[in-house]
Amino acid sequence: MKQFSLVFYLLFFSFVNAQETNLQTLVNELKTQIHSEGNQAKKLVLLDSLTAVIRDKPNLSYDSIARTTIDFAIKLDSFNLAAYNTTNLINYHNNILGKPKIGLDIYNTYFKTLKNNITNRNLASLYIDSGDSFYFTKQVDSAMAHYNKAITYAEKAKNHRIKGFAVLYKGYAYSDEGKFALASQTLKQASEIFIQVKDTFNIIAAKNALAILYSSNGFIDEAQQERKETIKLATKTNSYGQLISLYVNEANDLKKQGLEMQRIENLHKAVAVNKKSNFFNYFNPILLSELTIAYAENDSLEKAKSYLKEVEKDKQNTEGIHKAIYYKAIKKVAFAEQDYNKAKRLGIEHLNIISESNDIEGKILAQKFLAEVYEKLNKPNKALSFYKTSKKIEDSIQSVQKTKALAYYQTLYETAKRDKKIEEQNSKIALLDEQNKRKRQTLWFGGLALLALFSIIFLWNSRRFSQKKAQLQEVFSQDLIRNIETERKRISSELHDSVGQSLLLIKNKVLLNDMQSQDTKIIDDTINEVRNISQSLHPFQFEKLGLLASIKNTIKNFQKHSDIFYSETINVENIEISKDKEIFVFRMLQECLNNVEKHSQAKACNITIEDSNTSVLFQVKDNGIGFDVSESSEILNSLGLKTLKERAQIIGAQLSIDSTKGKGTTVQIKVLKH
Repeated sequence: MKQFSLVFYLLFFSFVNAQETNLQTLVNELKTQIHSEGNQAKKLVLLDSLTAVIRDKPNLSYDSIARTTIDFAIKLDSFNLAAYNTTNLINYHNNILGKPKIGLDIYNTYFKTLKNNITNRNLASLYIDSGDSFYFTKQVDSAMAHYNKAITYAEKAKNHRIKGFAVLYKGYAYSDEGKFALASQTLKQASEIFIQVKDTFNIIAAKNALAILYSSNGFIDEAQQERKETIKLATKTNSYGQLISLYVNEANDLKKQGLEMQRIENLHKAVAVNKKSNFFNYFNPILLSELTIAYAENDSLEKAKSYLKEVEKDKQNTEGIHKAIYYKAIKKVAFAEQDYNKAKRLGIEHLNIISESNDIEGKILAQKFLAEVYEKLNKPNKALSFYKTSKKIEDSIQSVQKTKALAYYQTLYETAKRDKKIEEQNSKIALLDEQNKRKRQTLWFGGLALLALFSIIFLWNSRRFSQKKAQLQEVFSQDLIRNIETERKRISSELHDSVGQSLLLIKNKVLLNDMQSQDTKIIDDTINEVRNISQSLHPFQFEKLGLLASIKNTIKNFQKHSDIFYSETINVENIEISKDKEIFVFRMLQECLNNVEKHSQAKACNITIEDSNTSVLFQVKDNGIGFDVSESSEILNSLGLKTLKERAQIIGAQLSIDSTKGKGTTVQIKVLKH
């Protein structure tokens, strides 16, 4: 959904309305003025004007001219103008060329120079487009972090519309990632923001996204109702670009219901509307490819080929952001022609293309297509393999928990609509009973009382449900980690007590038989290896010595095998935290020391334990290379730090990570005693 809808909205936001026939003349005139202009400030104004005229046009060297404009603006300290053009250039590579990696390169090239010199509004916009770059390159956590920063700076700028964009794009991302409940909440929040600023265009965008969300999870009736209202609003406001998206999405719903004729009819509606829009060149290859696919799937091969021929008239229709839909069209035609070897080749190529995106539903359909092709090629094992892969992806995003969560939010949606109908009915009753004032007031206040009572009961039940669900999830997580720790302890004990003892017996027998020392050395090495594995699974001294002694012993072991100088500042004789928390704290400290050893490049590391009346503070501090917490999303989302966060959450500990490039890293774990 994000790669279709989001592209359109960004295009609309940045579109430059210029006539193609006069464009080249205007470009030439501006270039002549730029070359002859001696005043630096005026030259920058002309460069900015030229960049605006050729915006998003590869054939007019938009990329190179935009970079020249940005560099020149920075040189003249016009940082806000540079930021505006940087945002547009990132958007161009994300959504016009479909090359978000270049968008990231542009962001990394200019961000450090711009971030402290531009307005909050421009900074918010920069975070939105760089967030898209991260999202399209599958760095979802970094994308979400950038969208959240965009929201923060939009709020500082008091720009609700920019905030609405950031919230909307978060909703798109949640939907694409299969986090449907969060998507539903976020898209509704975006809709409310756009209603507040009276932005009809983006109200339609948010409602369209909700319709797609409901449809993808089987709520077809709700999706159609939402889309019907949105189509009416888009038609009223002549929002042709959005009508195209709405008709295509309606066609996809009709396909799911097996209503192929209505599906094709809606695609033709989209084609007709596109002729009135300002985005004909962008949407035309998409719509022609969709019609090619629809006719190929419905035994109208000649029509499919005719539309495909129209697509292939322009090379730009088959590359960049249009490449995925084009390959989907040609593989469908090959399948309809019963050229299954060609369909297989194109299907694999399409799967490779779609795998680079966040289009989960597209990946599922691509896997299923290859399963059908291999079935036709009489290769059942390969067909089954692709089918299983598609089901695995499908199950991962359509679990019972997610579906129930969406159903819950759908209940809220229906309740809100029902409340609205009640208010409308009360208003009608008030108008009809205008002559009877007392009766009208009785009905009015009675209706409000009922509505208030219903709302109180509903909110109370919702709160109980949320609390119970959170408690169950917390108990499940704790039980899962505890069971893992118990199993590790059991396996460790088996290795130490059973396998280790058996190896000792074998060694003794070897010695009794006067075997060579080489043989006993192999056995000794094996015994040591078993002990090391046992120790890594569960420290055998932990149960006997306790947490404090185990921590000190671990520090000594690290010091023995490391060039880093490890020291301790432990002024407590006894750690007064509950036994069920101790193993989690120990594991967290182990992970911290492992991170110091592997990544910090430190010369020294100090471990501190401080005791207070209510809590115990564990601190690991190194003098290594450090990192920027606000920008190092890959480090913060690594498996080790995720494990730290999960263990801290289970025992209710406060985890903080403070790091600065070149100044080391400090990790603090604060554990309550009770």
